[in-house]
Amino acid sequence: MQDMPDSKLVERLRLAREALLLVSHGRSERSAVSRIASAEPALRREKSSALKLVIDVVSRLDSLNRAVLTIFPGEKFDRRSLALFHLTAHLMLADDTDAKADLVRALRRISSEREGPKIELLFGSLIAHALPDTSSNVSETEHVGIRTHNSPWWVSYCFYHFGRETGLKILAPPARPRYVRVNPLRNRGRTSLPLELRKYSGQLVEADSGIHLLTGSPSVLAKYFELGLFQVQDFASYLAVKAADPTPGENVLDLCAAPGAKTATLAQMMKNRGRITSVDYSSNRMASWSTEMERLGVKIASPLIGDASNLGLHGQFDLVIVDPPCTGTGILDRNPRMKWHLSPKLVQKFSLLQSGMLEESSKYTRPRGRILYCTCSLTLEENEFVLSKFLSAYADFETRPILEEYGSPGLRGQGNCRRFYPHRDKTAGYFIARLERITQA
Repeated sequence: MQDMPDSKLVERLRLAREALLLVSHGRSERSAVSRIASAEPALRREKSSALKLVIDVVSRLDSLNRAVLTIFPGEKFDRRSLALFHLTAHLMLADDTDAKADLVRALRRISSEREGPKIELLFGSLIAHALPDTSSNVSETEHVGIRTHNSPWWVSYCFYHFGRETGLKILAPPARPRYVRVNPLRNRGRTSLPLELRKYSGQLVEADSGIHLLTGSPSVLAKYFELGLFQVQDFASYLAVKAADPTPGENVLDLCAAPGAKTATLAQMMKNRGRITSVDYSSNRMASWSTEMERLGVKIASPLIGDASNLGLHGQFDLVIVDPPCTGTGILDRNPRMKWHLSPKLVQKFSLLQSGMLEESSKYTRPRGRILYCTCSLTLEENEFVLSKFLSAYADFETRPILEEYGSPGLRGQGNCRRFYPHRDKTAGYFIARLERITQA
């Protein structure tokens, strides 16, 4: 009688397979895993491990797809089967040969009768052979793309704008640390670790006031996270709000606000005094935003569902946060699906959208008010070029120096702005600029 596979392993692989199918339809890795796990409670305990597996598969999608097409030349597969074959290829090509037998049994369990023969052929071909060598007779750009799992266009872009040495580090950054912030709104106004968490101080290394690099497992903080004592936030995202310099009593407009990390940080720095209007186009995202604001004790923020490119609001604000949609080239390590869609056309599309949002935000910025512009992208077209175009058209705005002890200066003459690179700054790739509306003479 054939050994039965471990039930937890079967759940993990089934969750990963279903999530990979959703990713192929355009969902993010995290939201895909969350959606499947929410629909099937039995799978929830495997969410974390399944998410890592999904990210690993999508990160290597180019080589995994080549492997499948090499074994099945000319064959066409539906997305559901292809998700299973990509997952199988990833697992069979892993270094841990001791776990292969368990994986084979589990993959058989989650495959259909129709997929069975193909799966068996994949097992035999991939266990016996490594990936085919496709690096010969290709250009250096293509070779680097194969080695780092990036498109040739993105490789060329990084080499051209950042130089080969830095470009290689951008294309294959080291694992990025995770950060958590102490929430003073749930901690008697303090950003220091609550007394009951001092025992975890070895796993929480302070990086700035209230924000800590998490060196251990996040599970130890789960109870305190539910109580709102912490929020998960990348260091660069926190620094963007710090650069905006919000103060208690101000009137703030937060564009593209969901899921709410920056809104919450604003409220914390404003000590829950003042007013924040948080705008996002998605009612589902704003529902998540509302849940997060309640968890973190934010009292001064109001949600508004609307188009940040055409707000139709009345009145002006002391501070406007513009964190627009972008290509996400600074966070490809945790959102790898985006790198397989990168193209000059996509970059241009986002650049136009960002310019429109920045121009719209200027209508609501009072004299001496500020705009904080930031993206989690590394392309110049979404950052320095957007800013240069705006400053040329709006002479009553100027950039101001920010965060000079962090990151690197902006490029192409935008030295007041700051850039952050995952390999250098242990953060997401980020661009941050603060503009002030000056009084005309």
